[in-house]
Amino acid sequence: MRKIWTIAWKDLYTTFSDRNLVMIMLAAPLAIATIIGLAFGNLASGDIPVSDIPVAVVNLDTGSTNINYGSIFVSALVPPADGENATSALPSCEATAGSAAPTAGTTNVLFDLTETVVLDDPAVARDGVDDGTYTAAIIIPADFSQKINYGFSDPVEATQVEVYANTGRAVGAGIIRSVVQSIGNQIATGNIAVAATLDTIMTQYGVARLGQVASDPAFAASLGCAFTPRFNSLTIDQQTVAGQSSSGIAAILVLFGSAQAMFFMLFTGQQGVLSIFEERQQWTLQRLVVTPTPRLYILLGKIVGTFVSCVVQLVFLFIALTIVGSIMSGQAVFIWGNNLLLLGLVICAAAAASTGIGTFLAGVARTPDQGAMFAQILNLAMALLGGAFGFVPSEALSRFSLIYWGTNAFQKLAAGQNDIGLNLVILFGFFILLFGVGFWLFNRRLDI
Repeated sequence: MRKIWTIAWKDLYTTFSDRNLVMIMLAAPLAIATIIGLAFGNLASGDIPVSDIPVAVVNLDTGSTNINYGSIFVSALVPPADGENATSALPSCEATAGSAAPTAGTTNVLFDLTETVVLDDPAVARDGVDDGTYTAAIIIPADFSQKINYGFSDPVEATQVEVYANTGRAVGAGIIRSVVQSIGNQIATGNIAVAATLDTIMTQYGVARLGQVASDPAFAASLGCAFTPRFNSLTIDQQTVAGQSSSGIAAILVLFGSAQAMFFMLFTGQQGVLSIFEERQQWTLQRLVVTPTPRLYILLGKIVGTFVSCVVQLVFLFIALTIVGSIMSGQAVFIWGNNLLLLGLVICAAAAASTGIGTFLAGVARTPDQGAMFAQILNLAMALLGGAFGFVPSEALSRFSLIYWGTNAFQKLAAGQNDIGLNLVILFGFFILLFGVGFWLFNRRLDI
């Protein structure tokens, strides 16, 4: 065992004392993954994070019977000034039996989604949209409350809130239209509920009973809950097409970072084992063979050294990518999931598979040039099939690449999925099969 570790330690010292080799092992894949993350992190999974959409709101509503529904749009989109409490245009709505009041301190997501200012002149708001200052202008008409509010003599009428949008900002404009439509529908639904309730009471119990009920403050508060935003709040949840929450930066770093780490690790694994040809040219290998050291020990020493180099390479890159992801996200995040045990097993399995490929090439190749040529062809093929270049040409053929099985396992762990048993079996199977065949060929073909 001491002989194996001595050979391994010598290879480790040689590897990590070579600056050029260390740059290729660590700096190159980290730089590539970081550049891709910076360029495409916000586009991961097809989602684009949206926030702080510049909006102007003009409330021309004169109100009706002490209620101004136009101010609901203002209070929903414009955060209260420091030291002020948000006010509602509607009567106080207390929690009724069987219902829960909103949690104190609940954040209005629209405050983060938009950056809204209040203006008095619709023309100024439209000019701001035209010159690009605002993505959209929300203009509430003067008779908005009068038409939408229910009265005994005045039924609920159709009305419109104008959304004057910048056509060059289609995504933001579409979001603002949806928000305005949701708030408007919420107000209309509440008034229709009031109208239906009061009409039913009058029909069944008469005008006298209706007067008693309508004058009851508790009844008015209950009806207010039908359209008070506090009890029917808008929520925003960014999701992928598949319905999973989007985390663009983390997803892109896991995808491309693990693929690039696996790709460059192939070179590390193969270079470590193929260095046996250099030792043969330098007569170091021949000196080892004539000593009472079995060939298996010599090859195992090479493999242990290469395995440790691959593990160190992956661990360093994953830590570095985590730091990059935290910086890009603006908060500390661990992008590789919470199961550190399985993460360590996948790293060891991937490193073992890489050294297995190196052993196989050492047995197949007869010269250093031949070994380097075989390694380049095999690495490029696995990178192409495994998605290291950003696309997978064939789902079926990708299963023949250990880059696919390693990257797939890291993606699952990052997403909180622990069903990576097949990935581990395949990766360790790569090592066992290729090491066995490589050692057999190495033992037969090594002519000293």
